[in-house]
Amino acid sequence: MLTMDRPRRGLRGSALAAVAMAALVIIPAHTAAAAESAAIEATPATIEGSPEQVEATVLLLQGELASLTDRNVTLTDENAALSVDLAAISVERDRLVASITHFDKLYDPLEADRQLLFELRKGLPETRPEAEAQLNRIRRLALSSNPSRLGQVVDRVSESAPAFFEWRWTQFTSTEEASAAYINTGANAFESSMEDFRSAVLLSVANRLDGLLNVIDRVR
Repeated sequence: MLTMDRPRRGLRGSALAAVAMAALVIIPAHTAAAAESAAIEATPATIEGSPEQVEATVLLLQGELASLTDRNVTLTDENAALSVDLAAISVERDRLVASITHFDKLYDPLEADRQLLFELRKGLPETRPEAEAQLNRIRRLALSSNPSRLGQVVDRVSESAPAFFEWRWTQFTSTEEASAAYINTGANAFESSMEDFRSAVLLSVANRLDGLLNVIDRVR
């Protein structure tokens, strides 16, 4: 009686061990250790059980193996989805970094715009040295703000300024004489060039603010 039971128990143990080994091959690395532990714990009880118990245990293990396989597929799909999300986050991060870099580049021109608008609101100073100093500040700020758009315009202002300053601080005997000198000396070119410069500055500032708003819209 004992000699017949022992081979069958050994056969059952071998079959169960084969199933457990198959489970370890198919189950993903992160669940293999748990499956191996479960198989080891089940082996002693199964070896001593009846054929029906062995068959039931094998079926149970097969069901668990199928469940773990399905779980592995699900985790693989979730990992793929996370990879896609990570790629999208990386693209968004790079876009934000580029936007911040753009903000950094805008700081100095915007500060020049602010000071330039402030200078243009001022009236003409009382003395010629003060007027010349003001004009130099305006030219420096214009070149710092937008040299490609404002450089030539502010140069025309600077070229016409000496004649205007000379006329402005000359004592004339009459209004008629002053009016005639205003035209004949070319002093009138200063006013027209300054008006063109103001228009160019306002357009430059408006374009820069529009670009800044576009950057903010992309970041939000």
